[in-house]
Amino acid sequence: MSVEGQTRRVLVIDRNVTVALMVGSLLRRWGFEVQRDSGQGEVHPDPDWDLVVADPQSNPDRLSALRRKGVPWVALISAGDARETADAAAWLYKPVEAAELQDAVTRALSSETSSTNVGVDTAAIVELWGSLDHPGFRQVANAFLGEIDKRVHSMVECLSNGNRKQLHLEAHSVGSAAANVGGMAISRASRALEAVALAGDPSTLRSLVEAVEAACRRDLPAIRKLSSDPGS
Repeated sequence: MSVEGQTRRVLVIDRNVTVALMVGSLLRRWGFEVQRDSGQGEVHPDPDWDLVVADPQSNPDRLSALRRKGVPWVALISAGDARETADAAAWLYKPVEAAELQDAVTRALSSETSSTNVGVDTAAIVELWGSLDHPGFRQVANAFLGEIDKRVHSMVECLSNGNRKQLHLEAHSVGSAAANVGGMAISRASRALEAVALAGDPSTLRSLVEAVEAACRRDLPAIRKLSSDPGS
């Protein structure tokens, strides 16, 4: 699948060879350039991936690094796995069905907008506020922008000092506020953190806080532009 003449590049991370080969074969059939990482220690250069399709248990360090860079990803999970992956653009349970994979990949890539709006859902803004230039949207967006850095910094501090209750509250607040201004990736990552903040293991919490930070780095400039330049 290409955009403006450029083939989309997808990294598949799964130590299950059968799953990885099937996913990779389907993606190649649909026109993607695919590379596979089985999580067994092989080293590949990391280009600017357009998408990652990954079992989060196969190579968590590499996946975490790509999430911090803001690369959208589709989670491959087994029945019974905890959904500690809500920053993913979509989830697929194994065994993977071709139609479900195609739908998930399409949704993950369609969540990207122009270089101006990146991962911000302008359709959600219009649905909630009626238009991008609604004064209510601009007021709420500017209030959100005024406090988001402080709240994310608080998440990091809570993670460091083990204050799970406050971490839960911060994640809930950011998840709700971000959804009101079209920051759906920020909202999903925050709600994933909220869901496990009180009982999740430290490595999971660290990964999810990093996902919130990555979504903010990617999407806050777009929200800022929309709040100051309606109709962008």
